[in-house]
Amino acid sequence: MSKGGSVILRIYFALVSFVTLMILVVSAGDLINLGLKTWVFPAADQPAYVAPCPTPVAMPDGKPAVADQAVCEQQRAEQQRQALVQKEQNAVRDLSFLLVAAPLFALHFRIVLRDWKELRNENA
Repeated sequence: MSKGGSVILRIYFALVSFVTLMILVVSAGDLINLGLKTWVFPAADQPAYVAPCPTPVAMPDGKPAVADQAVCEQQRAEQQRQALVQKEQNAVRDLSFLLVAAPLFALHFRIVLRDWKELRNENA
């Protein structure tokens, strides 16, 4: 900004710099968390409690009820698939935030930094 720049513009550039920096920090932290849970500590990503499948009970006609067991296993497989999809969606979200916020931060903070240097030189 030039000498006598608007206070509102200074506040705008500082605020956008701060918000984009926070987006960068949170997104990077989330990606690190996701990476650690995926490759370093995979047990940390497992559910704390998994409901046991019901034991097969004989039907009144004497045949075992294996359909309940099969349904339970299908539900577990579906839950694991949904967890993987959720992780991938989180990774895509975080990467897109990084790709959008990084240039915005660089652009706005460069202007804030230049303005701070101008103010410091004026006061010196």
